[in-house]
Amino acid sequence: MTTVRFCLLRLVWMPLVLFRAGAEQGFPEWRGSNVLVPALWTQSPIVAVGEVVNVSSYGEQTVASLPPPMSSDVHRLYWCTGEFRVAAVLKGEIPVAPRRYLWASAQPGCKLWYGAADSSAKFATRVWFLRGEGDFLRPTFDSGTHLFIGIYAKWDDGPGSAPRQRLGALLLTPSANSETLEDYANYLWDVGDIACELLGRVECARRIKALAQAGNPALREGACGFLKGQLGEDCTAK
Repeated sequence: MTTVRFCLLRLVWMPLVLFRAGAEQGFPEWRGSNVLVPALWTQSPIVAVGEVVNVSSYGEQTVASLPPPMSSDVHRLYWCTGEFRVAAVLKGEIPVAPRRYLWASAQPGCKLWYGAADSSAKFATRVWFLRGEGDFLRPTFDSGTHLFIGIYAKWDDGPGSAPRQRLGALLLTPSANSETLEDYANYLWDVGDIACELLGRVECARRIKALAQAGNPALREGACGFLKGQLGEDCTAK
């Protein structure tokens, strides 16, 4: 089973759903979607590397109902806030101040990760999908999608000096993303399009061809499939 490295679960694609969650004053509009990572990258006004620290509760909100992907049994949202400390901006712009991050969850505890704690602890770099709303930085979507991509490698240790090229190279580095090459063979389909946008088609294809030559059958199949399906290029790996 593919290792989970995103915040929240990978879900089957469905159209974007917007919903105003309740009528209480003081809470922003709750936005839900379960688009997959390539679409989330496209739909996010801001993508940045950073950390959310000094997390605290912002309040609880009672709601009559929430549309999919949220369960119909959920009637309470837990809003949380924290300080967003930015390391690099990959897309869009982050205001100088304020940099408070505000999000909602159907679970209490102000968690940013609801998977296994040991998995989250391994992430040395987090790439966040963001938008600005009033005085806050907000997730592109509050629920049913990914808040960030987790990467095992430290951001400052990544190759290249320009942030976009550095992330592109990290996304095409198996050890920075997965514990096994078999896992990364599947993961490549989640982030390959993003890496190609960041690196450019020629450099991206060169790196993926190198992955195909790495000697692992699963990775060879995944890399060759991506080259043919997404880039229209032949794969000569043996």
